[in-house]
Amino acid sequence: MNASALCSLMLTLCLILISYSLLLANAKANGDHCLLGNSQQMIDQICNQTSQNENECLKILKADPKIVQAKDYFEISKAILKLATKKAKEGQHFLKGLAHKTGSAAIALCANQWYPYTVGSFGSALGELKESPDTANYDAKVAGDGPVYCDEAIAKAHIVNPAISALNHKTSLLSFIAFLATNCLSEE
Repeated sequence: MNASALCSLMLTLCLILISYSLLLANAKANGDHCLLGNSQQMIDQICNQTSQNENECLKILKADPKIVQAKDYFEISKAILKLATKKAKEGQHFLKGLAHKTGSAAIALCANQWYPYTVGSFGSALGELKESPDTANYDAKVAGDGPVYCDEAIAKAHIVNPAISALNHKTSLLSFIAFLATNCLSEE
């Protein structure tokens, strides 16, 4: 092989490598966030998209053994939706007790309307996960509407309760995390 052919070959290889690295960088910059890896990489990819809530997201997901042991986005989505459903049910129970204790109509609205809606949406997402990932993705996203409406109801009633605010924040975050995870199923 002569020197000019060798130079051409090396130049071609360099251009291919540069193009490939630019393609990967562009994919990351444009939201190609569903690159399959081990559970830690999937958790990092999901939480990275939660912006200012990244550390809280990591703490929530890494605390659940089923999430940590997930092998693909289906398993991680299922585990996240189960966790979100459990936490929303616990939140609903807390709100029912608080509504009974305080007699607040706004807190009762949260407990009897908005959190059942959230629990139902998470449950629906879980039920649709295998057959209709797009529907599961939508249901995971709208599950976050319940805590938002709850926040609005307590604000309108001039109730300041850090425990309710924290519950609504965490439930909304779980909805967003579930949305991000199930979104990866829609892209597969």
